[in-house]
Amino acid sequence: MPLKTQEKLRRYFLNAIPPLWNTLESKNKKTRLQELRGIGLLQEYTDHSKPGYSKINTDLLLELGITGILERIVIPRLQKLFTPDQLGYMRRCWEQGQVPPLAYFKKQGLYKRHFLLNDEVNEEAGEPPTGYREPAHIFVQINAQMGFVERWTVFAGLWFEEIEPLLK
Repeated sequence: MPLKTQEKLRRYFLNAIPPLWNTLESKNKKTRLQELRGIGLLQEYTDHSKPGYSKINTDLLLELGITGILERIVIPRLQKLFTPDQLGYMRRCWEQGQVPPLAYFKKQGLYKRHFLLNDEVNEEAGEPPTGYREPAHIFVQINAQMGFVERWTVFAGLWFEEIEPLLK
């Protein structure tokens, strides 16, 4: 990976909200840290550690570098969540300057509407959400109340313009 690309991705990684571009399965910092420890990363942390996300990000960069973060965390997670056809469709939409319709994400099983009742999430299908939100949220922001895809996430641009081309 070219040094200029590494530096750009490193800066985006450090400033990413949500952390790790929403590619972890876990919903909160404690379980995200456990997930990272479960794949052999950040072993110096204990179950009682309470580092901030900026500390976690800095330590991940020290341990793996941006290339390692992509290779060991981000890319495997995307390959688990999305088929090549789904990524290809989203790339074509990206290149045409359009967001995929919400119906596409629903049909592909990448988004389910959540109903909030008494501060709990009840799922239409009775299944918990995948990751912090549904897989679609890695690439797009969805207005659930009005039922449409608002825009691409920052990560979508990084994926389609910087990361994915390096995989070919």
